[in-house]
Amino acid sequence: MNEVTVLVIDEHDSVRALLSRGLGGSSPLRVIAATGSPLEGMELAEAWSPDVILADLKRRGRYSTEMYGRIGRSSPASRLVVYSSYLSPEEEAAAREAGACVCLLKGMSLKELADRLVEIAAEHRRVNSRTPV
Repeated sequence: MNEVTVLVIDEHDSVRALLSRGLGGSSPLRVIAATGSPLEGMELAEAWSPDVILADLKRRGRYSTEMYGRIGRSSPASRLVVYSSYLSPEEEAAAREAGACVCLLKGMSLKELADRLVEIAAEHRRVNSRTPV
């Protein structure tokens, strides 16, 4: 499997540090950048075009849905994954409508998260590598 690059955007310093260390040590994942700022996240996504953008903007409330959309549009080739402690069905629907390919809950282990991110990137590569007949 090719390397999977990940951009972490999480407003909680301790969670961001844990994800950066934990995912960065999970081959084939490589965390290329991490930030707590959605605006900086947009700039990093545009500059690096990571395979996966792992984002939690829950504390921003309704603003988060708009930011998910803006982050996703800043790097259209990236897969946006919303990673939150909890999401109501309405919040999940809004995140998906804003461009998230999947919403994951923070209760999973780092290994489960790493495996899931690799799957998401691999599926995206398979879909995009198919040539039309």
